[in-house]
Amino acid sequence: MNKKKEPDEKVTDKKVTVQQPEARYSRSELIAAASSFGVKPEVMAGALKLAGKDTMTKAEAEKAIKDFLKRRV
Repeated sequence: MNKKKEPDEKVTDKKVTVQQPEARYSRSELIAAASSFGVKPEVMAGALKLAGKDTMTKAEAEKAIKDFLKRRV
């Protein structure tokens, strides 16, 4: 019996993923969407003013709100 070893073929699917930059939202968009962050528009406006930015990502906005609510008065 002739046992010829065939080469092991390992086919792997390589998915090329291009990381999209996170969406940035303007001050007016973030204030309008304040309820989706669980805060009032006034809180969002204060957080944006404290952060000193005109545009933010969702994660940056959440951090700004957290910092604003934890600030010392």
